[in-house]
Amino acid sequence: MRTSAESRPSAEEIKTDIDKRAVVSIYRFWAPIYDLVFGAVFERGRKAAISAAEGVGGRVLEVGVGTGLSLPYYTDRCRITGIDLSEEMLEKARKRVAEQRLAGVEWLEIMDARLRLRRGRRWAGSSMDPPSSSSLPRA
Repeated sequence: MRTSAESRPSAEEIKTDIDKRAVVSIYRFWAPIYDLVFGAVFERGRKAAISAAEGVGGRVLEVGVGTGLSLPYYTDRCRITGIDLSEEMLEKARKRVAEQRLAGVEWLEIMDARLRLRRGRRWAGSSMDPPSSSSLPRA
């Protein structure tokens, strides 16, 4: 049986939850204008990452897929799974996929604890335990 102290979230869990809520809130604001404001700013980096992924081919996991700005640039060499914390950003990505008929995009989903249960991703331990950069393959 757990004591009342054990059932309370730790300071780190509280901080992490606050951080996640802040990120979600910020991207709720930015989602409608993200492409206009940041599209050109990150274009060079986006294209470099896609070029590296295309060199390998196969399945690509886009962590923080956002509005899906990068998705139209992938060829049929890659099958894309995209995850993000922001439902508003994902809505824009899903709309982009539908409008541009991006067949290489297999799945776009919110990044949370249910990801492991629905998709069997080994690294998705919980909503606040995303893969570390060292655990992901390098492109």
